[in-house]
Amino acid sequence: MKKKLFLCIVSFCLLALSTHARKYPFKMDHAYEIQMVRVAQEGMKFMKVWGVAGSADKAIDRALQDAVAACIFTGVSSNKDVNGVPALTNGSTDYEKHKKFFDTFFKKGEFLRYVHNVNKSYPSGENNINTTKGRKVCLYVVVMYDRLRKRLEDEGIIRRLNDYF
Repeated sequence: MKKKLFLCIVSFCLLALSTHARKYPFKMDHAYEIQMVRVAQEGMKFMKVWGVAGSADKAIDRALQDAVAACIFTGVSSNKDVNGVPALTNGSTDYEKHKKFFDTFFKKGEFLRYVHNVNKSYPSGENNINTTKGRKVCLYVVVMYDRLRKRLEDEGIIRRLNDYF
């Protein structure tokens, strides 16, 4: 009897935790506002990214998500100081082919394993402004590009680099 009660309590707790898991909205069809800053350590890309959402916290989440999504779907263009980042996939074609994976990856926050906010403080001043669409924040982020590539290779979404030889 005690075992059954214990299992019921544990099951209830796990169910409660899963219903409170944070969810992130994701739409692939908006423009990403991202700029390469420099190449960080090997396999990592340092970028300046802007996110827009109803609140500053949600805009920060959107900026982090957009940095990863741009690396996967569109790439990031170069500037006079640093080369750009090529897209890891064929954009919307691969998104449609693997929609279930990408929706889970972005909406459940798995993308956060591949991006790091390097701002030392909460965005303020010109890096956190009010717009007609809500708050627009600017962050500096590092995307773990090689780890992201490996994850997509492991999932069978893109081919491994050595498969081309």
